[in-house]
Amino acid sequence: MILKYLHNVVFILFVMIFSNNLHSQDQLDFSDLNDKFIEANNLYNESKYEKSIELYYQILDSGFHSAELYFNLGNSFYKLNDIANSILFYEKSLKLNSNDKDAINNLKMVNNAIIDDITKIPEPFIESQLNKISNILSFSAWSYISIILSFLFLVLFVLYFFSKEPNFKRASFTFLFVLFILIGTTLKISFHAYEKNYVEQYAIIFSTKTEIKAEPNERSENLLNLHLGTKVKIIDSFNEEWVKIKLVNGQEGWINNKEIKII
Repeated sequence: MILKYLHNVVFILFVMIFSNNLHSQDQLDFSDLNDKFIEANNLYNESKYEKSIELYYQILDSGFHSAELYFNLGNSFYKLNDIANSILFYEKSLKLNSNDKDAINNLKMVNNAIIDDITKIPEPFIESQLNKISNILSFSAWSYISIILSFLFLVLFVLYFFSKEPNFKRASFTFLFVLFILIGTTLKISFHAYEKNYVEQYAIIFSTKTEIKAEPNERSENLLNLHLGTKVKIIDSFNEEWVKIKLVNGQEGWINNKEIKII
């Protein structure tokens, strides 16, 4: 069991390193990016939203991204009344910082402008609690906690194993048991956060009106119509042209890949 936990910790550490390095390649000098970001913010404050968006995109093209950058893009597109792009970038911002109250409130406000009103199926209790807890901190933060607790467990286990003092062994055994439970809990939360951020895929509808098909072809039965700005979950794909989506009410269907943008 201990080896299983160590394996999970090593996996989390690898994911953290890989995900951090993935977005650090081919970046411009940080001072240049910062200057561009400040200039884009100034353009936004001057109501020059198209120009601010151009600069924000230049920063993204350099390989840098952040919750604040996505949030500002969402605001810029909202000012241009571009509902789909504003939702897309607010969602991207919340993917990096799920506790940003401004992004949460802005997303709620802009979602009021979309046509589709789909009733969400209540989540299972355990799933809902995991979502709430994992949103308290980022995936990286939960991973660091798991690694620190695992290190403490190993140190205490070594001391327990070599100690010949009965009182110390009894006390350390209790702490080992508590740490074991905490490690298991934080690992579960870490993997849940990893799945939400790096495995599950969501997208935004970018067509004014699009048909959701029963099968991945144009001749298939039309199940329903979706409209600009609706968020969907991607669960499958076919021939790089079609993706299978799932709505919050549980309904599934196929949509042409050109009609959506990935969050």
